[in-house]
Amino acid sequence: MAREEEGPAMMDAAERRLRVVSAHLEPQAGATAGLAANPTAGEYAHVQGYSVVLPEKLQTGKWNVYRSAESPLRLINRFPATPDIGTLHDNFVYAVETFTDCRYLGTRVCADGAVGDYKWMTYGEASTSRTAIGSGLIYHGISEGARIGLYFINRPEWIIIDHACAAYSYVSVPLYDTLGPDAVQFIVNHATVEAIFCVPQTLSTLLSFLTQMPCVRLIVVVGGDNANTPSTTAAAGVEIITYSRLHSQGKMSSQTYRPPKPEDVATICYTSGTTGTPKGAVLSHENLIANVAGSSLGVKFYPSDVYISYLPLAHIYERANQIALLHYGVAIGFYQGII
Repeated sequence: MAREEEGPAMMDAAERRLRVVSAHLEPQAGATAGLAANPTAGEYAHVQGYSVVLPEKLQTGKWNVYRSAESPLRLINRFPATPDIGTLHDNFVYAVETFTDCRYLGTRVCADGAVGDYKWMTYGEASTSRTAIGSGLIYHGISEGARIGLYFINRPEWIIIDHACAAYSYVSVPLYDTLGPDAVQFIVNHATVEAIFCVPQTLSTLLSFLTQMPCVRLIVVVGGDNANTPSTTAAAGVEIITYSRLHSQGKMSSQTYRPPKPEDVATICYTSGTTGTPKGAVLSHENLIANVAGSSLGVKFYPSDVYISYLPLAHIYERANQIALLHYGVAIGFYQGII
């Protein structure tokens, strides 16, 4: 309204032309005469708020194709400031180089039944452990591209194992710790999982039907005691070792990384199986990087942030959160298992 009061002299040329043409139009019955400039994608995004409609249509149906209003003219599939990051391995290497001595993974220390302060592992220390675990898997003959199961709740070792999978081109297969024997058995056999990381509580579940999972060759017990962990199960011929022993073996026989390509499979995320047998979503490294890079346009994290991890890591939402937090050097503290 202010521009109308200022008169034609203050209008830009395009608006003046629109008003002149509009004044010569005769409105149809019940319609209002007038022309309006078609907004550009950027202007349209500002008006719409969350998304913009792209010109193309889906091949079937009448649905529109939308893109985030944060980037209306370009599809985001890499972090804008670090476009060379194409895999989870690249993302971890970048984070370690950038935030080497910063806090990364933390757990609360328990002594005499009391929960104390958090004890932190730095990004650099996590990198060392990642190399040891990946090298340990190679030491035990787990070949490149093998599927690795993770069968326990959130804790630092979960993240380190996942990083090891990315560094040595293994495919992680998360298993909800609440899954029953039938679902675990189905997923392990369906994905042909060769090695499973578990905790003492879930080890007993695995041993009850281990003979029905012939693909499994190695079980690694996180938080297990070397003295009380069986080394082998004669019936199935599966080796069982503790996480600490695997870590030591890998540290003594360190292997060079086997970096994946962006199009390589990073993980297979299965549903919990509440509506039938679990369904597996096969996700590549570039899938995950694109998802997090796109989200980063609207959600920002900083190295001074501290994040509490309690959502299940077997769920893709928390996995995506972890990728983003890593990229920005955030400290991640883990809950104690009770909410």
